[in-house]
Amino acid sequence: MSDRVRYEWSRFSRSWWGPVHVVVRVNSVEATVGESRVVLDLTDRRPADVRRKHPMPVPFREGVPVELDGQQVAVVTNAPKSPLGIFFRRAVRQVSGDPSFVLPGMRLTLRALPVFLTLRADSGTLVSTRRWGAPWDDVTWHFSLPGRFGVVPPRVARGTRPEHVAFWFAMRETHR
Repeated sequence: MSDRVRYEWSRFSRSWWGPVHVVVRVNSVEATVGESRVVLDLTDRRPADVRRKHPMPVPFREGVPVELDGQQVAVVTNAPKSPLGIFFRRAVRQVSGDPSFVLPGMRLTLRALPVFLTLRADSGTLVSTRRWGAPWDDVTWHFSLPGRFGVVPPRVARGTRPEHVAFWFAMRETHR
């Protein structure tokens, strides 16, 4: 992983679960909420000849490792036959790994325009983008200076652990 920082931001200190600190590097995204630090490793692991033939990587096709406080706890992959999630139908990302982190039925659903990201489990929705807030976040992301953060905090269910909130923020940054 590269140590070169593309951007970083801290926000939402007044939320009951906050604050969050996000660092986006060339090949990784790191999000910290409370004492929980989640890192997504986005390094392209394909062989060199495959990278030359197909220069655009699709990281969730092969799987993206998720680290919690320095130990790998999960892998995020595209669900088979999942839609692209551009406007109406949502793309699905499966989360598999250590049961201490991955709750039963844990998955992410994503719609890209505007960005709606939801972290769900069989027990219900853990963290989700606020429907009215997504357009504002997209506008501030693209048109404000410095603009590298959201203005509307996500909806977080009571009892959601800080590592799941940090995981949601890290995944959201991969879709910017």
